[in-house]
Amino acid sequence: MPRDRMLFVDNIRLVMIILVVCHHAVISYCDIGAWYYKAPLTPGPVTNFLFFLFVSFNQSFFMGTLFALAGYFAANTLERRGSAAFVRGRLLRLGVPTLFYMIVLDPLTFYLAHAREFHSLGDFTAIYGYFLSTAGILAGTGPMWFALALLLFCLVYAAWHALRLAAPATGGPRPLTAQLLVWLIVCSTAGTFALRLAYPIGKTISNLQLGNFAQYSILFIFGILAQANDWLRTLDARLGRRCLLAVLVGQLAWTGWWLLLGLDEMAASYQGGPHWQSLFPSLWQSLNSICMTVGLIALCRERWNRQGGLVARMSESAFAVYVFHPPILVALAQLLGPVPLGALPKAALLSALAVPLCFVAAYGVQRVPLLRDMVPQ
Repeated sequence: MPRDRMLFVDNIRLVMIILVVCHHAVISYCDIGAWYYKAPLTPGPVTNFLFFLFVSFNQSFFMGTLFALAGYFAANTLERRGSAAFVRGRLLRLGVPTLFYMIVLDPLTFYLAHAREFHSLGDFTAIYGYFLSTAGILAGTGPMWFALALLLFCLVYAAWHALRLAAPATGGPRPLTAQLLVWLIVCSTAGTFALRLAYPIGKTISNLQLGNFAQYSILFIFGILAQANDWLRTLDARLGRRCLLAVLVGQLAWTGWWLLLGLDEMAASYQGGPHWQSLFPSLWQSLNSICMTVGLIALCRERWNRQGGLVARMSESAFAVYVFHPPILVALAQLLGPVPLGALPKAALLSALAVPLCFVAAYGVQRVPLLRDMVPQ
């Protein structure tokens, strides 16, 4: 494959960002997950089942895949620019948008989520003053927790690189093997289970869900190794297909586990704890995150390594969509409030409206000089 053809990576990232928007649309209408706006609807058991499957499946891999891609490009940039320039670049590309979100978009989104309770600009001013006086802004990263976590990972990686804490690899690139993937899954499972003993799902520090960070850190390291060994271009397509098959088998097992335990006990085991039931969710999430990442890389490299004009423009706007989608999504959900539909059709309608509107808004944002600097492509 020519070395300048990496469009499939941009396509994977684009799909993950669309899934983020749909994910937040769905959790607006169910009790699963934390979000600014929760509609006053009670889903039936079938709808709740479908919501849980969608949310848990997404949560198991989509952010991990983004961390893997970020690790790949971080390694590439660090090798080219050196540690000092790399750190300056990451602070600008990740730190500035995160601060902008915390100072501007988080209070705005909170206000929109409670718009039916507030009636004037004075209410927003009062809310903003409350955020400032209570230091609420410091925890108001919203979905930009990803950028904050990625910035921390990059700073640690830059320090590791500057201090040369590992000897340079010798012998040329090493192929990605099934044995290595199994070791990554085992390490991720053990790390996730251990972390959730102290930080179960729902317990955060500065909005960072530490119970997922074993998975995220391992996939970030996977991305670094992928760059060093050129795995994105060279990994065996058959290995990718086997990974997707493993995801399918794992999803069937996860669904059966849910039906066996019931939603309440499943939710408890998903959060983590000192009991054997929490081991399976840790294993399932680790399997999904690693195998979906590898499977998507192989599949998209072989089948979707191209972009038309529309997809190219959407790909360029992906990060802007990630930053700006919360207030757009919440405002749309409020507008849909009076529509006489159940939770499932409303979630589908909100997703169908929010995705194109977010990309249109992002396209506009990128043409405003001051805002454009907040959301680099």
